[in-house]
Amino acid sequence: MDQTRWGCRYLLLACDCLIAFGCFYCVDIPSALQTELQSSHHENCSDVPKNVTCCEECLGIGPDHYNQLYAVFSWTNAIIVLPIGVILDRIGNRMTAILSTSMAAIGSSLFALSVMPGFKLTSAMFPMMLASRAILGAANGGCQLVQDRVIAYWFPDKLGLAFGAIVSVIRCGNVLNFFITSNIAKVYGVPMALWTGALMCGVGFMAAVGYCILDAIGSGKLDKTHVFNIKSQPVKFSDIRNFPLSYWLVAVMISTYYSCFIPYVANGSKFIQDKYGYSRVESSYINGAVYDVSIIVCLTTGLILDRFGGRAISSTLGAALCVPVIIFLAFFDFPPLVLTICFGTFYSVTVVSLWPSIAKVVPLATVGTANGIAAFLQGLNIGMTNLGVGKILGSVEKSDVNKRLTDWKIALTILLCQASICTVLGIWLNVNEKLKKGSLNGRYKKMSAFTSPSEKSKLIVDKEDFYDSIDSGYSIQA
Repeated sequence: MDQTRWGCRYLLLACDCLIAFGCFYCVDIPSALQTELQSSHHENCSDVPKNVTCCEECLGIGPDHYNQLYAVFSWTNAIIVLPIGVILDRIGNRMTAILSTSMAAIGSSLFALSVMPGFKLTSAMFPMMLASRAILGAANGGCQLVQDRVIAYWFPDKLGLAFGAIVSVIRCGNVLNFFITSNIAKVYGVPMALWTGALMCGVGFMAAVGYCILDAIGSGKLDKTHVFNIKSQPVKFSDIRNFPLSYWLVAVMISTYYSCFIPYVANGSKFIQDKYGYSRVESSYINGAVYDVSIIVCLTTGLILDRFGGRAISSTLGAALCVPVIIFLAFFDFPPLVLTICFGTFYSVTVVSLWPSIAKVVPLATVGTANGIAAFLQGLNIGMTNLGVGKILGSVEKSDVNKRLTDWKIALTILLCQASICTVLGIWLNVNEKLKKGSLNGRYKKMSAFTSPSEKSKLIVDKEDFYDSIDSGYSIQA
């Protein structure tokens, strides 16, 4: 029996989907608590002028430091991908899943600890926040790497379905955060809202334990004669240099698209509050709507692409449709809920189209490296964009809402440029695919062999190393 015939692999997929659930719940906790984090702290509301919003719970880190929290997360996530890939090859998927989910729990707990008495509003608070986001970024990179290597092995015939399922479940983490975090902070305080995030990371740890058990059971039931253990020479610079143009276009599209989407979500709650006058809780709900639709759209898109193909076309269309959404957000008074739902829909289509495309355009033995490069470019660009947005909004939140709205327009213009570049690259990608008769707009085709990165690479089939091959897996996304 090969891995595609094991009946319990969908239960394994459920555990795999939940591994990064806690990470993605915590990723946007700052967004749900943006007002509390960046607005000025007041000891006594009776001393605050009537034209100034009083906030006794606020921590006063300012827009610039607030965006640094996202920049550090993105940069750590990008830098850690390749080292974690090496570690994963040494200790296996199972141990990496346990370590990554444990790091997520530690990082989220440190963030919650930073706002507890003894650290709150001290010089140690913000450095603790930065350290916690760095740990969470590293953990998130490890969790995603494990998730994608698992589905690349157990679901080679249904990559779109499996990838769509993972994205849908982790987006449930984002959605749950935007629904409950601001309410918990309102009723029980900011510390309790942050400790809830640490609890959600515990869910990811339990899922990792479940995956380890199921993976061990499933591995024992497979026919060892059908399993390949790949031992290839390290990927050389010449192999990377020989990556096709389609790969580089996809990698830069991923970088630019995420750099228009993630910084918006990071700052969306406060933007909606400033421009449309909604309360903190209502703004959090509306901002979270970008992920609400992802739960359904990602899975549906994955199924459609597996059936009919067209990844280059759908990714370009998704990026192009985001351009008018950002224009309406920045310059027109259009209902924000409608725009955020549209943004979330187009995001889902684009993401599910782009990431699995890498495995279709590079040799299988270089997929891990190719994903690592794409993830590095993505994290680098997101971090720089968040840093730029923070500098535009200032180190201290302006009291004049009209001045804040002017700054928001400039910041959204930067995001608009990222989306426009992604669209142009998408058009180029489709033209290139048409001229070169590429595979990105075709349907799923079973991978025939584990192609090496160069002629000198040595592939060894070793039945005795069966369990090592299960642990190593193959990455389709970093």
